[in-house]
Amino acid sequence: MTESAPDVRTELGAAPLRPFHWLLVGLVALATMFDGYDTLIPSYVIHFVAKPWHLSEGQVGFLVSSGLIGFAVGSVVHGVIADRIGRRPTLIAGLLVSGFFSVLTGAFGTSYTSFITLRALTGLGLGVLLPLGTAYVNEYLPNRVHHRLAVLGGTGFALGGVLAAVLGVSLTSGGNWQSLFYVGGGALVLGLIYLAVFPESVEYLVSHGRTPDALRLLGRIRPDRVAVYESRGLIAAEPPARDLKLVVSSRYRVRTIALWVSSFLLLFNVYGLSAWTPELMIERGHGFATGFGFGAVLQGTSIIGALLGGFVADRWLGARRSLMLWCALGVVAAIVIALAGGTAIDIIAIALAGLGIIGGQFLLNNVCAITYPVHARGTGAGLMLGFGRVGGIVGPTIGGSLLGAFGGTSALFFAVAIAAALAIVSTSFVTDRTSRTVGATEPQQGVPA
Repeated sequence: MTESAPDVRTELGAAPLRPFHWLLVGLVALATMFDGYDTLIPSYVIHFVAKPWHLSEGQVGFLVSSGLIGFAVGSVVHGVIADRIGRRPTLIAGLLVSGFFSVLTGAFGTSYTSFITLRALTGLGLGVLLPLGTAYVNEYLPNRVHHRLAVLGGTGFALGGVLAAVLGVSLTSGGNWQSLFYVGGGALVLGLIYLAVFPESVEYLVSHGRTPDALRLLGRIRPDRVAVYESRGLIAAEPPARDLKLVVSSRYRVRTIALWVSSFLLLFNVYGLSAWTPELMIERGHGFATGFGFGAVLQGTSIIGALLGGFVADRWLGARRSLMLWCALGVVAAIVIALAGGTAIDIIAIALAGLGIIGGQFLLNNVCAITYPVHARGTGAGLMLGFGRVGGIVGPTIGGSLLGAFGGTSALFFAVAIAAALAIVSTSFVTDRTSRTVGATEPQQGVPA
Protein backbone atom coordinates (compact mmCIF):
# COMPACT_ATOMS: atom_id res chain seq x y z
CA MET A 1 0.00 0.00 0.00
CA THR A 2 1.35 3.42 -0.99
CA GLU A 3 1.79 5.71 1.98
CA SER A 4 0.06 9.07 1.76
CA ALA A 5 1.99 12.29 1.32
CA PRO A 6 2.57 14.23 4.56
CA ASP A 7 0.69 17.49 5.15
CA VAL A 8 3.04 20.47 5.24
CA ARG A 9 1.12 22.20 8.05
CA THR A 10 1.39 19.11 10.25
CA GLU A 11 5.09 18.78 9.45
CA LEU A 12 5.82 22.40 10.36
CA GLY A 13 3.74 22.23 13.52
CA ALA A 14 5.54 19.11 14.77
CA ALA A 15 9.02 20.43 14.01
CA PRO A 16 11.53 21.07 16.81
CA LEU A 17 12.46 24.69 17.46
CA ARG A 18 15.55 25.50 15.40
CA PRO A 19 17.79 28.56 14.84
CA PHE A 20 16.03 29.04 11.50
CA HIS A 21 12.79 29.79 13.38
CA TRP A 22 14.55 32.44 15.45
CA LEU A 23 15.96 33.94 12.25
CA LEU A 24 12.47 34.23 10.76
CA VAL A 25 11.05 35.77 13.94
CA GLY A 26 13.91 38.28 13.94
CA LEU A 27 13.35 39.20 10.29
CA VAL A 28 9.64 39.79 10.91
CA ALA A 29 10.38 41.78 14.09
CA LEU A 30 12.74 44.07 12.17
CA ALA A 31 10.08 44.73 9.53
CA THR A 32 7.35 45.44 12.08
CA MET A 33 9.78 47.66 14.02
CA PHE A 34 9.82 50.09 11.10
CA ASP A 35 6.03 49.80 10.99
CA GLY A 36 5.73 50.85 14.63
CA TYR A 37 8.40 53.53 14.36
CA ASP A 38 7.07 55.19 11.23
CA THR A 39 3.45 54.93 12.35
CA LEU A 40 4.08 56.57 15.74
CA ILE A 41 6.67 59.29 15.04
CA PRO A 42 3.98 61.88 14.20
CA SER A 43 3.06 61.74 17.91
CA TYR A 44 6.41 63.38 18.59
CA VAL A 45 5.97 66.01 15.88
CA ILE A 46 2.80 67.49 17.40
CA HIS A 47 4.75 69.57 19.90
CA PHE A 48 6.68 71.34 17.13
CA VAL A 49 4.08 71.98 14.42
CA ALA A 50 0.71 72.50 16.16
CA LYS A 51 1.20 76.21 16.78
CA PRO A 52 3.22 77.16 13.65
CA TRP A 53 0.65 75.43 11.45
CA HIS A 54 -2.28 76.85 13.49
CA LEU A 55 -3.89 73.44 14.02
CA SER A 56 -7.04 72.69 16.02
CA GLU A 57 -7.15 69.71 18.39
CA GLY A 58 -9.00 67.69 15.75
CA GLN A 59 -6.42 68.56 13.09
CA VAL A 60 -3.62 67.59 15.46
CA GLY A 61 -5.26 64.20 15.95
CA PHE A 62 -5.61 63.72 12.20
CA LEU A 63 -1.96 64.69 11.75
CA VAL A 64 -1.12 61.52 13.67
CA SER A 65 -3.70 59.26 12.09
CA SER A 66 -3.46 60.43 8.46
CA GLY A 67 -0.97 57.70 7.63
CA LEU A 68 -3.55 55.15 8.68
CA ILE A 69 -5.71 56.03 5.68
CA GLY A 70 -3.08 54.58 3.40
CA PHE A 71 -2.45 51.89 6.00
CA ALA A 72 -6.07 50.74 5.81
CA VAL A 73 -5.92 50.54 2.02
CA GLY A 74 -2.53 48.85 2.10
CA SER A 75 -3.68 46.26 4.63
CA VAL A 76 -6.56 45.13 2.45
CA VAL A 77 -4.88 45.32 -0.96
CA HIS A 78 -1.57 43.81 0.09
CA GLY A 79 -3.27 40.99 1.96
CA VAL A 80 -5.07 39.90 -1.19
CA ILE A 81 -1.92 40.31 -3.30
CA ALA A 82 0.18 38.28 -0.85
CA ASP A 83 -2.19 35.34 -1.13
CA ARG A 84 -1.75 35.52 -4.93
CA ILE A 85 1.94 36.26 -5.58
CA GLY A 86 3.56 35.33 -2.26
CA ARG A 87 4.45 36.73 1.14
CA ARG A 88 8.08 37.54 0.29
CA PRO A 89 7.68 39.99 -2.63
CA THR A 90 4.70 41.68 -1.01
CA LEU A 91 6.42 42.33 2.32
CA ILE A 92 9.57 43.58 0.61
CA ALA A 93 7.48 45.96 -1.52
CA GLY A 94 5.87 47.29 1.67
CA LEU A 95 9.29 48.08 3.14
CA LEU A 96 10.46 49.81 -0.02
CA VAL A 97 7.33 51.95 -0.39
CA SER A 98 7.15 53.00 3.27
CA GLY A 99 10.85 53.86 3.44
CA PHE A 100 10.72 55.92 0.25
CA PHE A 101 7.75 58.03 1.30
CA SER A 102 9.08 58.45 4.84
CA VAL A 103 12.14 60.19 3.39
CA LEU A 104 9.89 62.35 1.20
CA THR A 105 7.87 63.33 4.28
CA GLY A 106 11.00 64.60 5.98
CA ALA A 107 12.05 66.53 2.87
CA PHE A 108 8.73 67.91 1.63
CA GLY A 109 6.18 67.61 4.47
CA THR A 110 6.45 71.31 5.24
CA SER A 111 2.74 72.11 5.61
CA TYR A 112 -0.33 70.42 7.03
CA THR A 113 -1.61 69.41 3.59
CA SER A 114 1.68 68.09 2.23
CA PHE A 115 2.40 66.28 5.49
CA ILE A 116 -0.86 64.34 5.66
CA THR A 117 -0.69 63.53 1.93
CA LEU A 118 2.78 62.04 2.22
CA ARG A 119 1.82 60.22 5.41
CA ALA A 120 -1.12 58.59 3.62
CA LEU A 121 1.23 57.42 0.86
CA THR A 122 3.68 56.08 3.45
CA GLY A 123 0.80 54.14 4.96
CA LEU A 124 0.29 52.23 1.73
CA GLY A 125 3.58 50.48 2.40
CA LEU A 126 3.24 50.26 6.17
CA GLY A 127 -0.14 48.58 5.76
CA VAL A 128 1.44 45.34 4.64
CA LEU A 129 4.09 44.86 7.32
CA LEU A 130 2.20 43.89 10.47
CA PRO A 131 -0.66 41.81 8.99
CA LEU A 132 1.56 40.01 6.52
CA GLY A 133 4.40 39.57 9.00
CA THR A 134 1.96 38.02 11.47
CA ALA A 135 0.47 35.68 8.87
CA TYR A 136 3.93 34.74 7.61
CA VAL A 137 5.49 33.82 10.94
CA ASN A 138 2.38 31.85 11.96
CA GLU A 139 2.94 29.56 8.98
CA TYR A 140 6.39 28.50 10.17
CA LEU A 141 6.23 28.09 13.94
CA PRO A 142 6.07 24.78 15.87
CA ASN A 143 2.86 24.17 17.81
CA ARG A 144 4.40 24.08 21.27
CA VAL A 145 5.86 27.61 21.12
CA HIS A 146 3.51 29.06 18.56
CA HIS A 147 1.83 31.88 20.50
CA ARG A 148 4.98 33.02 22.28
CA LEU A 149 7.12 33.32 19.17
CA ALA A 150 4.33 34.70 16.98
CA VAL A 151 3.77 37.64 19.32
CA LEU A 152 7.54 38.08 19.60
CA GLY A 153 7.68 38.75 15.88
CA GLY A 154 4.91 41.31 16.21
CA THR A 155 6.54 43.10 19.12
CA GLY A 156 8.90 44.74 16.67
CA PHE A 157 6.04 47.24 16.32
CA ALA A 158 6.35 48.16 20.00
CA LEU A 159 10.14 48.33 19.74
CA GLY A 160 9.62 50.81 16.94
CA GLY A 161 7.35 52.80 19.23
CA VAL A 162 10.04 52.89 21.90
CA LEU A 163 12.59 53.96 19.29
CA ALA A 164 10.24 56.74 18.17
CA ALA A 165 10.00 58.02 21.75
CA VAL A 166 13.76 57.90 22.34
CA LEU A 167 14.61 59.61 19.05
CA GLY A 168 11.70 62.00 19.55
CA VAL A 169 13.66 63.43 22.48
CA SER A 170 17.24 63.02 21.27
CA LEU A 171 16.91 64.14 17.63
CA THR A 172 14.43 66.99 17.99
CA SER A 173 16.05 69.07 20.73
CA GLY A 174 16.73 71.81 18.18
CA GLY A 175 13.30 71.49 16.56
CA ASN A 176 14.63 69.34 13.71
CA TRP A 177 11.69 66.92 13.67
CA GLN A 178 12.28 66.08 10.00
CA SER A 179 15.21 63.86 11.00
CA LEU A 180 12.74 61.39 12.51
CA PHE A 181 11.41 60.63 9.04
CA TYR A 182 14.86 60.24 7.53
CA VAL A 183 15.48 57.49 10.07
CA GLY A 184 12.23 55.89 8.86
CA GLY A 185 13.87 55.68 5.45
CA GLY A 186 15.87 52.78 6.87
CA ALA A 187 12.94 50.59 5.81
CA LEU A 188 14.06 51.18 2.23
CA VAL A 189 17.52 49.80 3.03
CA LEU A 190 16.02 46.85 4.91
CA GLY A 191 13.83 46.01 1.93
CA LEU A 192 16.88 45.84 -0.32
CA ILE A 193 18.63 43.53 2.15
CA TYR A 194 15.55 41.30 2.33
CA LEU A 195 15.77 40.71 -1.41
CA ALA A 196 18.73 38.48 -0.54
CA VAL A 197 17.78 36.96 2.83
CA PHE A 198 13.99 36.80 3.27
CA PRO A 199 12.51 33.37 2.37
CA GLU A 200 9.04 32.62 1.01
CA SER A 201 6.44 30.80 3.12
CA VAL A 202 6.76 27.01 2.82
CA GLU A 203 2.99 26.54 2.91
CA TYR A 204 2.59 29.07 0.11
CA LEU A 205 5.25 27.32 -1.98
CA VAL A 206 3.67 23.88 -1.56
CA SER A 207 0.15 25.10 -2.22
CA HIS A 208 1.35 26.77 -5.43
CA GLY A 209 3.34 23.80 -6.74
CA ARG A 210 6.84 25.18 -6.09
CA THR A 211 8.01 21.94 -4.49
CA PRO A 212 11.80 22.23 -5.01
CA ASP A 213 11.86 25.60 -3.24
CA ALA A 214 9.70 24.20 -0.43
CA LEU A 215 11.98 21.19 0.03
CA ARG A 216 15.03 23.44 0.30
CA LEU A 217 13.44 25.39 3.17
CA LEU A 218 12.00 22.29 4.85
CA GLY A 219 15.50 20.85 4.86
CA ARG A 220 16.50 23.62 7.28
CA ILE A 221 13.57 22.85 9.58
CA ARG A 222 13.19 19.05 9.39
CA PRO A 223 16.34 17.65 7.76
CA ASP A 224 15.49 14.18 9.08
CA ARG A 225 12.31 14.14 6.96
CA VAL A 226 13.65 15.36 3.62
CA ALA A 227 13.89 11.83 2.19
CA VAL A 228 10.22 11.25 3.07
CA TYR A 229 9.16 14.45 1.31
CA GLU A 230 11.19 13.60 -1.78
CA SER A 231 9.74 10.10 -2.07
CA ARG A 232 6.12 10.73 -1.09
CA GLY A 233 5.57 14.39 -1.96
CA LEU A 234 3.64 16.92 0.12
CA ILE A 235 0.07 18.10 0.41
CA ALA A 236 -1.28 21.50 1.39
CA ALA A 237 -4.58 23.31 1.59
CA GLU A 238 -5.82 23.88 -1.94
CA PRO A 239 -5.65 27.58 -2.82
CA PRO A 240 -9.08 28.52 -4.18
CA ALA A 241 -9.45 31.52 -6.43
CA ARG A 242 -11.89 33.29 -4.12
CA ASP A 243 -10.14 33.46 -0.75
CA LEU A 244 -11.85 36.81 -0.08
CA LYS A 245 -15.23 35.08 -0.24
CA LEU A 246 -14.02 32.44 2.20
CA VAL A 247 -13.21 35.08 4.83
CA VAL A 248 -16.79 36.39 4.75
CA SER A 249 -18.47 33.02 4.10
CA SER A 250 -21.09 31.65 6.49
CA ARG A 251 -18.49 29.40 8.07
CA TYR A 252 -16.26 32.32 9.10
CA ARG A 253 -18.64 35.30 9.06
CA VAL A 254 -19.28 35.67 12.81
CA ARG A 255 -15.61 35.27 13.64
CA THR A 256 -14.62 37.69 10.88
CA ILE A 257 -17.01 40.40 12.09
CA ALA A 258 -15.92 39.87 15.69
CA LEU A 259 -12.27 40.21 14.67
CA TRP A 260 -12.98 43.40 12.74
CA VAL A 261 -14.87 44.99 15.63
CA SER A 262 -12.19 43.98 18.13
CA SER A 263 -9.50 45.38 15.86
CA PHE A 264 -11.39 48.66 15.46
CA LEU A 265 -11.75 49.08 19.22
CA LEU A 266 -8.21 48.07 20.12
CA LEU A 267 -6.58 50.21 17.44
CA PHE A 268 -8.81 53.12 18.47
CA ASN A 269 -7.10 52.74 21.84
CA VAL A 270 -3.60 51.98 20.57
CA TYR A 271 -3.41 55.08 18.39
CA GLY A 272 -5.44 57.30 20.70
CA LEU A 273 -3.07 56.52 23.56
CA SER A 274 0.07 56.61 21.43
CA ALA A 275 -0.84 59.95 19.88
CA TRP A 276 -1.86 61.85 22.99
CA THR A 277 -0.07 60.30 25.97
CA PRO A 278 3.16 62.34 25.62
CA GLU A 279 1.28 65.62 25.18
CA LEU A 280 -1.23 64.88 27.97
CA MET A 281 1.52 63.99 30.41
CA ILE A 282 3.23 67.30 29.60
CA GLU A 283 -0.12 69.01 30.22
CA ARG A 284 -0.33 67.28 33.62
CA GLY A 285 2.84 69.06 34.62
CA HIS A 286 5.52 66.58 33.61
CA GLY A 287 8.51 67.96 31.72
CA PHE A 288 9.08 67.68 27.96
CA ALA A 289 11.50 64.74 28.16
CA THR A 290 9.39 63.06 30.86
CA GLY A 291 6.24 63.40 28.76
CA PHE A 292 7.95 61.71 25.82
CA GLY A 293 9.31 59.14 28.28
CA PHE A 294 5.73 58.13 29.09
CA GLY A 295 5.35 57.28 25.40
CA ALA A 296 8.36 54.98 25.69
CA VAL A 297 6.88 53.34 28.81
CA LEU A 298 3.57 52.78 27.00
CA GLN A 299 5.24 51.04 24.07
CA GLY A 300 7.91 49.25 26.09
CA THR A 301 5.50 47.53 28.47
CA SER A 302 3.43 46.39 25.50
CA ILE A 303 6.34 44.10 24.60
CA ILE A 304 6.10 42.53 28.05
CA GLY A 305 2.34 42.28 27.62
CA ALA A 306 2.66 40.56 24.26
CA LEU A 307 5.26 38.04 25.42
CA LEU A 308 3.49 37.33 28.71
CA GLY A 309 0.17 37.03 26.87
CA GLY A 310 1.69 34.57 24.42
CA PHE A 311 3.04 32.49 27.30
CA VAL A 312 -0.35 32.49 29.07
CA ALA A 313 -2.07 31.58 25.80
CA ASP A 314 0.29 28.65 25.16
CA ARG A 315 0.19 27.31 28.71
CA TRP A 316 -3.30 27.96 30.07
CA LEU A 317 -5.97 30.12 28.48
CA GLY A 318 -5.56 30.10 24.72
CA ALA A 319 -5.24 33.29 22.67
CA ARG A 320 -8.89 34.39 22.83
CA ARG A 321 -9.33 34.24 26.61
CA SER A 322 -5.88 35.70 27.16
CA LEU A 323 -6.88 38.63 24.97
CA MET A 324 -10.07 39.16 26.98
CA LEU A 325 -8.07 39.17 30.22
CA TRP A 326 -5.59 41.68 28.80
CA CYS A 327 -8.44 43.98 27.70
CA ALA A 328 -9.88 43.86 31.23
CA LEU A 329 -6.49 44.94 32.57
CA GLY A 330 -6.57 47.82 30.08
CA VAL A 331 -9.98 48.93 31.34
CA VAL A 332 -8.70 49.15 34.91
CA ALA A 333 -5.52 50.96 33.88
CA ALA A 334 -7.36 53.58 31.81
CA ILE A 335 -9.80 54.33 34.64
CA VAL A 336 -6.92 54.74 37.09
CA ILE A 337 -5.18 57.19 34.74
CA ALA A 338 -8.40 59.17 34.36
CA LEU A 339 -9.22 59.40 38.07
CA ALA A 340 -5.85 59.42 39.81
CA GLY A 341 -2.77 61.61 39.62
CA GLY A 342 0.82 61.80 40.67
CA THR A 343 3.98 60.70 38.92
CA ALA A 344 4.18 57.21 40.43
CA ILE A 345 0.52 56.39 39.71
CA ASP A 346 0.79 57.78 36.18
CA ILE A 347 3.84 55.63 35.44
CA ILE A 348 2.28 52.44 36.81
CA ALA A 349 -1.08 52.98 35.11
CA ILE A 350 0.48 53.91 31.75
CA ALA A 351 2.67 50.81 31.99
CA LEU A 352 -0.36 48.60 32.63
CA ALA A 353 -2.27 50.26 29.77
CA GLY A 354 0.60 49.44 27.42
CA LEU A 355 0.78 45.89 28.72
CA GLY A 356 -2.96 45.22 28.44
CA ILE A 357 -4.15 47.30 25.49
CA ILE A 358 -1.23 47.45 23.07
CA GLY A 359 0.01 44.04 24.20
CA GLY A 360 -3.53 42.78 23.61
CA GLN A 361 -3.43 43.98 20.01
CA PHE A 362 -0.53 41.61 19.34
CA LEU A 363 -2.62 38.75 20.73
CA LEU A 364 -5.50 39.75 18.46
CA ASN A 365 -3.20 39.64 15.43
CA ASN A 366 -2.29 36.08 16.36
CA VAL A 367 -5.93 35.06 16.93
CA CYS A 368 -6.71 36.33 13.44
CA ALA A 369 -3.83 34.47 11.81
CA ILE A 370 -4.87 31.11 13.27
CA THR A 371 -8.54 31.63 12.41
CA TYR A 372 -8.16 31.18 8.65
CA PRO A 373 -6.53 28.50 6.45
CA VAL A 374 -3.20 29.34 4.87
CA HIS A 375 -4.50 30.48 1.48
CA ALA A 376 -6.79 33.08 3.12
CA ARG A 377 -4.55 34.07 6.02
CA GLY A 378 -3.01 37.14 4.42
CA THR A 379 -6.41 38.29 3.18
CA GLY A 380 -8.02 37.72 6.59
CA ALA A 381 -5.32 39.58 8.49
CA GLY A 382 -5.24 42.37 5.93
CA LEU A 383 -8.99 42.90 6.04
CA MET A 384 -9.07 42.85 9.84
CA LEU A 385 -6.27 45.37 10.24
CA GLY A 386 -7.60 47.43 7.34
CA PHE A 387 -10.94 47.79 9.11
CA GLY A 388 -9.17 48.23 12.44
CA ARG A 389 -7.15 51.11 11.03
CA VAL A 390 -10.42 53.03 10.73
CA GLY A 391 -10.46 52.91 14.53
CA GLY A 392 -6.83 54.01 14.48
CA ILE A 393 -7.76 56.97 12.29
CA VAL A 394 -10.64 58.17 14.45
CA GLY A 395 -8.91 57.45 17.79
CA PRO A 396 -6.45 60.36 17.75
CA THR A 397 -9.02 62.63 16.08
CA ILE A 398 -11.74 61.87 18.64
CA GLY A 399 -9.12 62.18 21.36
CA GLY A 400 -8.34 65.69 20.17
CA SER A 401 -12.04 66.54 19.96
CA LEU A 402 -12.60 65.30 23.53
CA LEU A 403 -9.74 67.47 24.73
CA GLY A 404 -11.23 70.46 22.99
CA ALA A 405 -14.74 69.79 24.30
CA PHE A 406 -14.03 68.84 27.92
CA GLY A 407 -10.52 70.08 28.64
CA GLY A 408 -8.25 68.34 31.10
CA THR A 409 -6.80 64.90 30.51
CA SER A 410 -9.47 62.51 31.81
CA ALA A 411 -12.00 62.33 28.95
CA LEU A 412 -9.68 60.50 26.57
CA PHE A 413 -8.79 57.85 29.14
CA PHE A 414 -12.46 57.22 29.95
CA ALA A 415 -13.08 56.70 26.22
CA VAL A 416 -10.19 54.22 26.14
CA ALA A 417 -11.70 52.30 29.07
CA ILE A 418 -15.09 52.06 27.34
CA ALA A 419 -13.54 50.84 24.07
CA ALA A 420 -11.48 48.20 25.90
CA ALA A 421 -14.60 46.96 27.71
CA LEU A 422 -16.46 46.65 24.40
CA ALA A 423 -13.48 44.75 22.96
CA ILE A 424 -13.95 42.09 25.65
CA VAL A 425 -17.50 41.57 24.41
CA SER A 426 -16.59 41.43 20.71
CA THR A 427 -13.67 39.06 21.34
CA SER A 428 -16.02 36.63 23.07
CA PHE A 429 -17.60 35.97 19.66
CA VAL A 430 -14.31 34.71 18.22
CA THR A 431 -15.18 31.17 19.21
CA ASP A 432 -12.77 28.50 20.38
CA ARG A 433 -13.18 26.75 17.03
CA THR A 434 -10.12 28.77 15.98
CA SER A 435 -7.04 26.64 15.93
CA ARG A 436 -3.79 26.74 14.12
CA THR A 437 -4.63 23.58 12.26
CA VAL A 438 -7.84 24.94 10.84
CA GLY A 439 -6.35 24.74 7.39
CA ALA A 440 -6.35 20.98 7.73
CA THR A 441 -10.08 20.94 7.31
CA GLU A 442 -9.83 22.50 3.89
CA PRO A 443 -9.60 20.53 0.66
CA GLN A 444 -6.11 19.14 0.12
CA GLN A 445 -4.10 18.95 -3.06
CA GLY A 446 -1.24 16.60 -3.73
CA VAL A 447 2.05 18.15 -4.70
CA PRO A 448 4.43 15.73 -6.37
CA ALA A 449 8.02 15.84 -5.25
